[in-house]
Amino acid sequence: MSIVYTLKKLVDPVRVRMEETERKRLVEVGESEKSEDAKYRCRVCGLESRSNEYCPACLADTMETVRQS
Repeated sequence: MSIVYTLKKLVDPVRVRMEETERKRLVEVGESEKSEDAKYRCRVCGLESRSNEYCPACLADTMETVRQS
């Protein structure tokens, strides 16, 4: 925590609470995307894979989670 965070908490506690709630929600959404059945797509060539390490075609760290609707 920083001094700025502490001052924000003193000046506007409602806003800080809302920001913390939003941050927690984003973390929970991120965890659900990291499930075992998640698919990943290369940002460069578009190759889809279940591995999020490196694109086997580009040999680069360009994989991103495919959002499933």
